[in-house]
Amino acid sequence: MIFEMKLVLVYALSVIFMLLVQSFLTTRQYGIRPLVEYKEHITLTGIAGRSDRAVKNSLISLIFLLPAILALVSIQHTSAGSILALQIFLCIRILYFVAYLFSITWVRSCFWWMGTFCIFYLYAVAIGSA
Repeated sequence: MIFEMKLVLVYALSVIFMLLVQSFLTTRQYGIRPLVEYKEHITLTGIAGRSDRAVKNSLISLIFLLPAILALVSIQHTSAGSILALQIFLCIRILYFVAYLFSITWVRSCFWWMGTFCIFYLYAVAIGSA
């Protein structure tokens, strides 16, 4: 398994952790009973709402990241650039989650763009290596 795939697995685990944080914050806002019943009437607000949106964005980011990494894995291509891009992506996406939780909007947007540029770079490497 190339190192890039290990980093993607670490990111996937961080998204699972983010989901646990989101679940905790939602439970803190509403209590456990409304969450085990019908949830159609629940509207998340405040930090619970922000954590819900951040988790959804992180899942989408993971979905966009996977094709580039799977392409690199399938051709067994690894490079210092792709590893660095993934390391930056991983750190930035974790910081993005924290910035989203605490509503630091400009920083959050910068982190989102940096993570997106890392994904574009990985696609370029994968396409250029095929």
